[in-house]
Amino acid sequence: MILIMMPAAAAVLSANEALDDELLSAAKTGDSALVENLLDRGADIEARDDDGMTALMYASRYGQAAVVETLLDRGAALEARDNDRRTTLMWASHSGQAAVVETLLDRGADIEAREDAFGQTALMAASHSGEAAVVEILLDRGAALESRDNNGVTALMWASVEGQAAVVETLLDRGAALESRDNNGWTALMYASRYGQAAVVETLLDRGAALESRGDDGDTALMAASVMGQAAVVETLLNRGADINARSWRGETALDIAYDEGHQEVISALRTAGAVR
Repeated sequence: MILIMMPAAAAVLSANEALDDELLSAAKTGDSALVENLLDRGADIEARDDDGMTALMYASRYGQAAVVETLLDRGAALEARDNDRRTTLMWASHSGQAAVVETLLDRGADIEAREDAFGQTALMAASHSGEAAVVEILLDRGAALESRDNNGVTALMWASVEGQAAVVETLLDRGAALESRDNNGWTALMYASRYGQAAVVETLLDRGAALESRGDDGDTALMAASVMGQAAVVETLLNRGADINARSWRGETALDIAYDEGHQEVISALRTAGAVR
């Protein structure tokens, strides 16, 4: 008897899995009518793929606003999380889906929810990916401008790391603190310098960032740029008056660091500007 029933049970399971897979695909492509049909036929609204993504997450990520409304009306879990603990709001924010962000917030999405890897909020995710319009929406709806992730990194720092100049301007216009520091004492200027974001470095300096701020290890923005071989940023910082002879708490100058790392372009720029060992 068991041998007879097992294939039938497996067939039912396979049919249900097929419906679930179709639902995820329809949500991604924005086929609202098919989403309704699949749910009526028994598709699991909370079905997940191997990454833990639900239909609502896919619809949010790809900006399928009508499907988002349909799924929420049918009871989809607003605060469900994928395998990395990202919510639908985080996916919509990271992807720049402004209309979906508005919908999710209207439905009560937690604006300060955090994912696991870094502890990013939706505001940090939007800042990281350069979605200035979403940043504005989130701030208008009460997102905490100075929230920090697990490493003490703010939205401004995330935007600076990625060179998201428009978001940097937006955050500063909304009052972001230029001299906020992460858990290692780093500022947005240090991050922009380390990652070679010359345009953001200029913006931060124009808006009053302290050129000679130091991290907990005594490194300045010039040292941060030098260790990574960011020659264009080194030139920018030198042109803006960076102290070429400043020393870290280890006693190293930017030139010492550039020599240690073998960054010839930076060595040349520093020596041309007068640095000596």
